[in-house]
Amino acid sequence: MANFKIEKINTIIIPVKDLNRSIDFYKNVLHLTEDFVENGMAYFSVGQGEDEISIMLHIIDEPEPVEKGIVFELMTEDVVAAVESIKNVGEEIVQEPVDREWGVTEAVIADPDGYRIWVVQPLS
Repeated sequence: MANFKIEKINTIIIPVKDLNRSIDFYKNVLHLTEDFVENGMAYFSVGQGEDEISIMLHIIDEPEPVEKGIVFELMTEDVVAAVESIKNVGEEIVQEPVDREWGVTEAVIADPDGYRIWVVQPLS
């Protein structure tokens, strides 16, 4: 039996090849709050208070192949509007919005390094 407890996700770290392009994507396409940039890293926050999670972009020479990475999901109040906004700035839509039997409308987009990001909206 473990003698510790994981309390929450603190930071999601995303290795990126071009920090400035990725900053532009996460700040101006996804509209995440940029906290600060320093030493080859850019920090963004999602949520507020106890629900806040940090996303850190970390520059590396060669990001891991996308197929070996993990995927994270962002919740929005209007997934169709989010997809249209992302399309309008020329970013990649991997999957158009689809209603899923588990209760969400789901779309999949790709960031500049090809990482897949699920964007969802609750159906009810």
